[in-house]
Amino acid sequence: MTDRVIFRLTLRGLCMTVALGLLVMALALLARPLRAQKAQESYKDKFTIAEEAGGVAIAASSDGKYVYVAGRNGVIVSDDFGKTGSWVQTVRMK
Repeated sequence: MTDRVIFRLTLRGLCMTVALGLLVMALALLARPLRAQKAQESYKDKFTIAEEAGGVAIAASSDGKYVYVAGRNGVIVSDDFGKTGSWVQTVRMK
């Protein structure tokens, strides 16, 4: 009869498993903590560039760093990939 090998532990396999485990642990310890983007409480008071039922136009630079939002009452610009707190109103219409 032939013996079937279900699990074979070799020195090479053991070394690769240990090395991979150490690499994962090192990356986990050295990684920066993930931070969720905070929710903005009320943007309506800060930037009123469009009416309630009015539309807006959105554009971005080719790398996505600069995001532009234009509405009937003005233009707002983000210089940090649209993150909360990076928006500045550049044009205000009357």
